[in-house]
Amino acid sequence: MVFCLAVWAAAGLQAGARAAIVQPPRGVGDAIFTAEPQPSAKPRRTSAGVVKVPILMYHYISSPGPTADRLRRELSVEPAAFEQQMRWLKVNGFHTVTLDQVYDALAGGEPLPKKPIALTFDDGHIEHYKFVFPLLHSLEMTGTFFIVADFATFSYTNPDYLSWQQAREMADGGMRIESHARTHRDLRNRSFQYLVWEVLGSIEQIEAYTGRRPTFFCYPSGKYDDAVVRMLKSVKLRGAVTTAYGMQHRLADAFAWTRLRVRYGASIAEYALLVGGASGAPPQEAPTPNSAPIEATPAPEG
Repeated sequence: MVFCLAVWAAAGLQAGARAAIVQPPRGVGDAIFTAEPQPSAKPRRTSAGVVKVPILMYHYISSPGPTADRLRRELSVEPAAFEQQMRWLKVNGFHTVTLDQVYDALAGGEPLPKKPIALTFDDGHIEHYKFVFPLLHSLEMTGTFFIVADFATFSYTNPDYLSWQQAREMADGGMRIESHARTHRDLRNRSFQYLVWEVLGSIEQIEAYTGRRPTFFCYPSGKYDDAVVRMLKSVKLRGAVTTAYGMQHRLADAFAWTRLRVRYGASIAEYALLVGGASGAPPQEAPTPNSAPIEATPAPEG
């Protein structure tokens, strides 16, 4: 896909910003890939324009290390703990859904599966590809990954973040790749041209490299203002997620949907309270994570 270069010329606040635009490889962006909806014999319809769906928020799925600061620790979940959490969801009858499915339930009354839950992952960390993606794929679960476009573009200089090729593999494998802006800077109090560069720029890159146009946005650090919301609506996004706590969602607040943060060091009992309390799941025994490491697998063809 050819980017809107005229827009970039108007929006480029710095020559270096314009120089950072990277053209997608030829042939990318020819097909659209969507996640398969989770099956269920007991669909759940909306009531009074509200759905109660836990949208879990994850960042690092890796050990923070002994020298990590407080923020790094708070945003981390150990891989073994994450696997245990996913297997707990599976054994307790939860079904992963996309944000589009939540939106469609509110907008058109489309049924949601029994015990729906959405898994979201911010920033595009490399372990999302190497560990989370194959685990979810093996469990027949889906996740929504909010990636920062420039982090993917320049992943060759920072291997802590996944590349566009890896994002494409995840999209082909049923994961949703959505926008977390272009640079992860605070978007508040910005000019129209700057928001075009950050918002539309990231959307068009994701579409070009993965073959599917994003429909949802994640505010960098959870910060936004009215101008940001107007920009998201103008580029036809369906909604956005915040870092605020909550699990009840309405169509009227689709650009401020809340999430549940999974804290570092939370026991499986605490996780069950967070998730099971939100959706009424009986706290069954959580399985022990596999001792063998999970390796990334090739995405299925087609």
